[in-house]
Amino acid sequence: MNKFLPALTIFLLCLSGLKAQDNTRLFLDVPSIYITSPNVENIGHQLGLGGGFAMNVGTHWSVARLGIGAHVTADPQSDDFESSILTTPYALFEAGAGKYRSNGDRCAQTKRAAFTALGKAGILYNFDTRKVKPAEDDANFGIDYTVGVELGYFYIRDVFKNMEVVLDSRYHINAKVVSVNFGFKLFLNLKADRPY
Repeated sequence: MNKFLPALTIFLLCLSGLKAQDNTRLFLDVPSIYITSPNVENIGHQLGLGGGFAMNVGTHWSVARLGIGAHVTADPQSDDFESSILTTPYALFEAGAGKYRSNGDRCAQTKRAAFTALGKAGILYNFDTRKVKPAEDDANFGIDYTVGVELGYFYIRDVFKNMEVVLDSRYHINAKVVSVNFGFKLFLNLKADRPY
């Protein structure tokens, strides 16, 4: 876990830089729920569901994110389906640049469609919960560095609470795999002016 401390330090530096800007926004993802494939080349044998929570500090054009979660995957083609189930808790730090939960006019009264289109990079720590571990090190567990894209859409119904549909893909540098998540994020805009 000591390897994750540099990520926390970088997140706090990003946070202080973003807080210095006037248009800083705080979004709490509570939760994100998604279908996941940790390795798209092996999608027929490794597919599952995931969920997580994240704190996002951003502007209309950038974001820094610190989050935790877990995904449960299985091999749908396995003869022993139950033994192929694997739960993988994770922690992550990401920073991205691009359009982040923003509409063109930035006006929820008249332009309610909002989008996310980010390029991002981050640090991911996958906790190894396997009962039987191979003799060699497995790059799918432990600390990894990622680069990826995130695409999202939501319709602004409530300036405080909303739900975004998200397609998220990452290339894992150590594991040398591409992962894909598709699902939604229920999020709270912690800086929204609420009428109650």
